[in-house]
Amino acid sequence: MKTIFFLILVLIFLTACGQTKNRNTNSAYKIDTKLKDKIEQKVKSYNGVTKGSMEKIKIYENDSLIGDSYTNGKSFESRTMSTLEGDTANITGFLGMFAGLGFQITLYRDTCIIRHFAKSDAEIYKLNKSDSLTFGVSVPCKSYKLILVNKPTFKKGDVIEGIIELSSENYYEVANGKENKSRVELIGYFKTEPLQSLDDKLKKYDEQK
Repeated sequence: MKTIFFLILVLIFLTACGQTKNRNTNSAYKIDTKLKDKIEQKVKSYNGVTKGSMEKIKIYENDSLIGDSYTNGKSFESRTMSTLEGDTANITGFLGMFAGLGFQITLYRDTCIIRHFAKSDAEIYKLNKSDSLTFGVSVPCKSYKLILVNKPTFKKGDVIEGIIELSSENYYEVANGKENKSRVELIGYFKTEPLQSLDDKLKKYDEQK
């Protein structure tokens, strides 16, 4: 079961990048050690699976607000997946399993690239009106704020925790023959497991079969 779930996470992590706009310009993140207690309250671990939290999720359709978790004060348990590839850390936080939404963080030295993603079990998404439909989109953000508890070392076994706040660019969703322009705002709290390469993770889960 753990192997199946992990492969689902890998699928979400990779296929959400099915389409990309121009890459965001690398930007800096901030460090604030005082956030550790707050993040520890929001992030839990169950049976080796790290669960973060997302809140203040706002979903817009054709520039109209159609969903707002802030109005009822709800926060949602989210999953966190992380990999270390060379000196680059990749972190994904998401709601859902076969379909869902979340954030992607790429960290390198003192810079980062932040994206929102949406994933479905049907080909309903595209970034631009002229694009073909796909299962997932990885969407640049028009604004974001990333604060980490500690500066990453980018070494195997490193644990990265922080808060991400983002507002995505527009993308498109087609359902029932109707095309809608979408965008998302959210705040996410996350903490990675000790960083490993994707190859090491797959090897570990194969051994658990």
